[in-house]
Amino acid sequence: MANPEMKFRPEREVPQHTDEPLSRDRILNLSPQETVNYLGSLEETGDLESFLEDAAEDEALKAHLSYWEKWLEKDQQALLEKIIDRKKEIYPLKSESLPLELEKKFTEKQLEMIFSNVKAIQLTFGCSKGCAFCGFDAIKGVREHIPYSQLANMFQRYGKELSKGEPFLYWASEPSDYASKEGLEDRTYEDVHELAVQYAGYDPGVTSFNLTDKKWIDFMARKTSAYRTGRRLSVFGMKEEKLQALQHRVRESEEEIKFSGKKAQRVSLFGKEYKHVKGMGKTFEEEEDVEDVPKAGIACVDGVLLTPRGLFNLFVIPISREYPQGVIITPLEKISDDPVKSGDELREVMRRSVVEGEYSHAGAISKGEEFQRYFGRFPKKAKVSTAQQRYSVSVDKYGYVLECKLIESDGENLTTVEK
Repeated sequence: MANPEMKFRPEREVPQHTDEPLSRDRILNLSPQETVNYLGSLEETGDLESFLEDAAEDEALKAHLSYWEKWLEKDQQALLEKIIDRKKEIYPLKSESLPLELEKKFTEKQLEMIFSNVKAIQLTFGCSKGCAFCGFDAIKGVREHIPYSQLANMFQRYGKELSKGEPFLYWASEPSDYASKEGLEDRTYEDVHELAVQYAGYDPGVTSFNLTDKKWIDFMARKTSAYRTGRRLSVFGMKEEKLQALQHRVRESEEEIKFSGKKAQRVSLFGKEYKHVKGMGKTFEEEEDVEDVPKAGIACVDGVLLTPRGLFNLFVIPISREYPQGVIITPLEKISDDPVKSGDELREVMRRSVVEGEYSHAGAISKGEEFQRYFGRFPKKAKVSTAQQRYSVSVDKYGYVLECKLIESDGENLTTVEK
């Protein structure tokens, strides 16, 4: 049953400095600012480089540090990237493997569970646009990508599973940035998009800030399958003159496609009525008053995220000092038999189990709601799977499990029992 005291759990304070080395588990639970503070303390004692050398060989630590790289000091970013690049040269990934060589870490049953709940795939680490107000803290400049051959292996082997979550193919990235060269073949985003259509039976939605590339706009305006899809160009804060010019370019592409005998589809200009806002991600630190911080970030899915640097679980909650993007995001290290219990911190649970993939904002923004001011009702329901069990959990806005029920199956029907 729920612990009533947990409903009033305060947000924890962020420690400013520590002279004591932390365990890897403690580091994985650090907020972005805590991570920055800790690396700063290591730099002061001359231990930063040796720590990053070790961290770059620890999959979870590398994933954690990479995800929050935008928060790091410039010299820390440069050192981390230098070390990771060197490790990649020493231990190159095999083209015949799955992304991140996941087959070495998880069983076939576990891989099916993971891919059934993938909601987003970040094809490139880093983004050519590097928007100052990026709600996902995308680091500017593409540093790494998932090789096309590994993506092809994944879609061919697990297309049925991926079709359940219909993941979009970007996260803290610009989809049109993707480029993978293997031998004489140059692969682009369009090739990866086609893998989803062919093997997973869905047409991924696309949101892009590439507003000038004619070839890319042609792709956005061209119907690529019989499936329904959404294509959006992000135009937050764009002035009317530029907006009209972009609309003209899009309509021109649509007409050219129709004239060629192919089918065109509508490209929506997303965000015309909104401005970029501070207070989410790195810009959280720029706000003086918590009342100026949006309640919700731009994350809209719970489930699994795959990136070139790691495999993560996602769970959307309100923006806070600890979760400035409005999402709990933590490396998925293993899928264990450890039970889920009332009182658990969801972040800890997410490191050893799979969060069921779903769109977290269904029905969230109602008429009259301010954009990014709605974050859903809490406690929030979710489903979590361990190696042998499946649980229905109720989570408070601080990320703690209030209630937990075991879901039992007789092969046809699901029932829940108090846990």
